[in-house]
Amino acid sequence: MAHLRGIIRILIILLSAAPAEAAPIALSVMTGDTLPGFEQSAEPQYLAHEMAASGVAGWSFMAAPSPALPPRDRIVWHFELDPYAGGGVRQYFPMPGVRRLFGTHHLITAEAMLYLDDQYQTLMFGQAAITGGAEDGELAGFIRRMTQGLLGEHGAYRSIDMGRPGVLPRR
Repeated sequence: MAHLRGIIRILIILLSAAPAEAAPIALSVMTGDTLPGFEQSAEPQYLAHEMAASGVAGWSFMAAPSPALPPRDRIVWHFELDPYAGGGVRQYFPMPGVRRLFGTHHLITAEAMLYLDDQYQTLMFGQAAITGGAEDGELAGFIRRMTQGLLGEHGAYRSIDMGRPGVLPRR
């Protein structure tokens, strides 16, 4: 019986000494450009929602309160509406024949820059064809893939050599 009590004490000590799960790093989401189908004031909330839906561990997302004073921990998104270049003249809206063939998709280029403690860390770059607006499944999937590529288990941030492998770099 004394032997069993000793084992139980050791287990209690080991379990209480186990490291607690670290709180997720809260990132503010900011944007500098307007996406098709959005007002600029609505974009950070939409992006934060889609980034949270990406399922990356160790991070939480919220819309930045004010672009005038950037938070120290943030992701800044930049979007550019790419021109259609199917003919001799580049244009931002396709000709009616092209629109009938491909729909009303817009080619966008996106860049997501990560800042921690007000220091630039890394970025993710990508392109997608979207229709625009909060109901656009292609846009939602694109934002989630970009978030995974930036912050996911095998993403750009975790591939930075900052110490022990497999450990989420912290400030």
